[in-house]
Amino acid sequence: MADKYRSSSVYIKTIVSLTLTTVLVFGVLSFLYYQRTSASFLSDKSKDVYSDARYMAVRLQKVLPDLGREHFALNQDEADMLIGLSLGCTIWIVDESGQILYASDIPKESMEQLEHSGGEFYVPEKYLNSFLGPKGGVQNTVKTGMFSDSRNDWITASYPINKEGQYIFLHSSVNVEQQTMSMLANVLALPIGISFAIALILFTLMTRAIVKPIRLLSDAARKVTHGDLSARIEYSEIDKDSPFQYLIVDELGMMITAVNDMIERLERQETDRRVFISSIAHDLRTPLTSVNGFISAIMDGTIPPDKIEKYMQIVKGEVERIQLLTDTMTEATSLANISKENMDLFDINALISETLTNLENQLTAKNLGVQLELFENDKGVLLAYGNRQSILRVLYNILTNAIKFSPRDGNIAITTYFEMSENLITVSVEDSGPGIPNDQKNRIFDSFYKIDQSRTDTGSGLGLFICKEILRAHGQGIRAEDSRDLGGSNFIFTLSGPGERKD
Repeated sequence: MADKYRSSSVYIKTIVSLTLTTVLVFGVLSFLYYQRTSASFLSDKSKDVYSDARYMAVRLQKVLPDLGREHFALNQDEADMLIGLSLGCTIWIVDESGQILYASDIPKESMEQLEHSGGEFYVPEKYLNSFLGPKGGVQNTVKTGMFSDSRNDWITASYPINKEGQYIFLHSSVNVEQQTMSMLANVLALPIGISFAIALILFTLMTRAIVKPIRLLSDAARKVTHGDLSARIEYSEIDKDSPFQYLIVDELGMMITAVNDMIERLERQETDRRVFISSIAHDLRTPLTSVNGFISAIMDGTIPPDKIEKYMQIVKGEVERIQLLTDTMTEATSLANISKENMDLFDINALISETLTNLENQLTAKNLGVQLELFENDKGVLLAYGNRQSILRVLYNILTNAIKFSPRDGNIAITTYFEMSENLITVSVEDSGPGIPNDQKNRIFDSFYKIDQSRTDTGSGLGLFICKEILRAHGQGIRAEDSRDLGGSNFIFTLSGPGERKD
């Protein structure tokens, strides 16, 4: 129930976030479009008013030839004709001094800005100069200037009527905000509504496509925490009802693959751990049973005194076997103690020879031949950088495996090579054994894993894991391949050379 609630919460939060983002984007775009549209509308309106002023000036020259007389006056018919040409604008006829010779109306918004003298109104010089000239002028007051109107914008255009310096002024009041909003509502309301609806639907589907695999990841993680290592995330559960499969191909797809691989690895490791515990229990039970039996026989006198020493040697051997097993387990849990302070230069070729000497009895017992191809510098050595004792353990484990799986009269080949440009030493150990199945080459370095899972195999399944962890502590790696020359396995690991090292 809690998981479903969290999934729904993520789903809803994502939808709300995307919706708010969409609203914000549409809002910003609408605002920018409003700004451009209002500016364009004001510009077009200004051109229209100026064009009307020029048209009226030409008409006035034709119908009122005496317009330039000294004592200017219009009769009612002339005034009506002039108003008829005004196209709804306020008309002033103004001379070069700024005196208003005729006004169809003087709006109250401009009354405070005009100058008064002898019962006449005058346009102030600071405004007048913008409208005089051979082509007149046009100006948008934008709630300031000649008209003080907090609600509307005023457009004033002028054009000369005659050579006597008389101009016609047209004033048009426009509500740019209202006109622009009306235009936007008529033009953009439907497209924006449809676009927003489509975007919301797409966001919903996309969010579902993203949230569903996240929910499946959460469900799988919850099952794993409760011990169910059979949990997997199936792609079919995601793809079958999602039109946005491509969304999970990259990051989410890789995450799903990684989680499935991790769970599978944990499941294998858990299986190997159980087998390991069973094997360890057997390996401990067998010698302990022998030790208990021999000691009990000695104590109750079943074993004659002259044979006690013989059986005590057997008991000692069994105890040493138990000690070796516990030492191996302890070593596997303390590999992180390898630090750079414990590392130094040593001759890897000499270390290989030392390891072979320690294993001479085992080599002789199976009559195994050893082929050496060791790289040497001009001083007859090959210096490697690392913890000598730890690398000795790596060589011992690998060579022990090679001896163990090689048939009698078989061969083992050891090769070292130094890549100077990379400052890298490569060590290869090949054997003539049965080799490693391809599907197990990556698993043999896991802890507790053994190719032979039978109880007769006395190995702990930690040898190669120890090798991998030791080399990882050195910043190096190990891998298993097929031996081309001997037909068995080929274990290859690397070490840093004597040159400059990259930390």
